[in-house]
Amino acid sequence: MTMPISLAPAEEPVVEKEALSARFSVVIKHVVLVLVLALFLLPLAWLLLTAFKPYAELFTSPPSVLPVNGTLINFSDGWAIGGGKGIGDSLIVASVSTVLCLLLGYPAAYALARRFSAHGQLSFTILSLRMMPPIVPVIGFYLLFQQLSLFDTYTGLIIVYTFMNLPLVIWLLAEFIRQIPKTYEEAARIDGAPWYRLFWDVLLPLSAPGILTAGILAMIFAWNEFLFALVLTGEKVITLPKALASFFLFQQPNWGQLGAIGIVAIAPLLVLSYYMQRFLIRSFSVGSGGR
Repeated sequence: MTMPISLAPAEEPVVEKEALSARFSVVIKHVVLVLVLALFLLPLAWLLLTAFKPYAELFTSPPSVLPVNGTLINFSDGWAIGGGKGIGDSLIVASVSTVLCLLLGYPAAYALARRFSAHGQLSFTILSLRMMPPIVPVIGFYLLFQQLSLFDTYTGLIIVYTFMNLPLVIWLLAEFIRQIPKTYEEAARIDGAPWYRLFWDVLLPLSAPGILTAGILAMIFAWNEFLFALVLTGEKVITLPKALASFFLFQQPNWGQLGAIGIVAIAPLLVLSYYMQRFLIRSFSVGSGGR
């Protein structure tokens, strides 16, 4: 009579090898992520350290990584020579254009989501307007603004930024609205809700992540835009990218002041993006077809 052969001892090393291989792959993945994160954060960290260095330490040899005699003078000087006006003008133009994009984009996005197919050509046509290189319409805007007395005005730049970001806002909001079942709207209409209650109580809360995401992206694009601000403004309106560029054109660049104003400009967007990252991730999954 033959005895059955147990395979348990032979399987245990295989299971241990698979578990060890899984742990090793997880460790490698985390190491790669840390290295990539450090690569992207290195310029930001260097900018932050430069902002606190006095002028003399910027040109020492060998250069010092950490500030030896840290100072806040770069922030006050950079603000006084144009950084403050640049931040203020950018805040005005970017915030107003973002609000206009949302106010105009939401009704258009609702019509696009409810009346047209997600796989139709209209959605791509609207989004393709955002792909237009800024150098194409900038000359036309310049000539038009000269005739309409909109050159070097907040109104003119707000109009341009709204035109620039509106296609992206419409496309992104339409993708979010398509995720809202029509049965919610039908139930509200059966209950006798007027259109404004339908919007305020049903559509707006459910599409809030999309509105926040579209607003963040529109704000960032308007905040960082340079070409339109350079061509369509003079001395009255100076956005932050234009103000930073003037540091190089009209004086010897002070890297400490540039670092200070750069940190002040970047910090609000980083904080805002950090707290809204779950909405950003959801928007990217929706926009890529994750339904």
